[in-house]
Amino acid sequence: MSAIRTPDQRLRVFVSSTIEELREERRVVREAIERLRLIPVLFESGARPHPPRELYRAYLDQSDIFIGIYASSYGWVAPDMRISGLEDEYHLSTGRPQLIYIKQGGGVREPKLEELLRTIKGSEGVSYQKFETPEQLADLLQNDLAVLLSERFAGKEKSERPQGHGLPAMRNATIGRDRERAELAELLLRKDIGLVTLTGTGVPARAIWLCVWRMMWPRAFRMAHAMSRSPAWGGRNRCCPRSRRRCAWWIPGRVI
Repeated sequence: MSAIRTPDQRLRVFVSSTIEELREERRVVREAIERLRLIPVLFESGARPHPPRELYRAYLDQSDIFIGIYASSYGWVAPDMRISGLEDEYHLSTGRPQLIYIKQGGGVREPKLEELLRTIKGSEGVSYQKFETPEQLADLLQNDLAVLLSERFAGKEKSERPQGHGLPAMRNATIGRDRERAELAELLLRKDIGLVTLTGTGVPARAIWLCVWRMMWPRAFRMAHAMSRSPAWGGRNRCCPRSRRRCAWWIPGRVI
């Protein structure tokens, strides 16, 4: 069951850009995000009781989507940093959906910003677009956010229950296993034994033996068949991989 959120806990969209250079773009982006009833998260300059990096890192940790807007300036590099806060925000946003917007006609870009943009364009899973005016940026952003949310919703898994695999088809006859087959028949037909567990190397090999024994002694598999048809097992015969067996404590001591 998914977590139940209060009405104020909507998706948070972090906006990364230089402040003075793109002040008008930041304003229209904030308005575009709010029109979609999402929460814009913007780091603004001013007095704070925390260092800038701690502040925008905390903002990013609580955000769901990253928006990067770049023009000409690379941004300020703090004395204890090798990269600007602008680039740091981009790297810290890894793992979240990233939408990048690059302003055209804004003057000569600083070399470090050009290097950052080359890195962004070469990254997989990063969407970037070019814009010229704040109004064009707002339209692009609204459309991209709507598409992003639609794709995420459509791709959501319907069920989180682990699924088994269908029983593999029998590939060949069993040869040289007469003694084991006889021993298994004896165990399966005894009324005081309710479960026989097979262990060995290779799931397909064990599954083939099970198919053979099921055809030879169908009565011995009535209980297994009834269990496999129950809703807890998905309503049909399943072969569950060993890695997904989470309750091995109930397996009896007699194993062949």
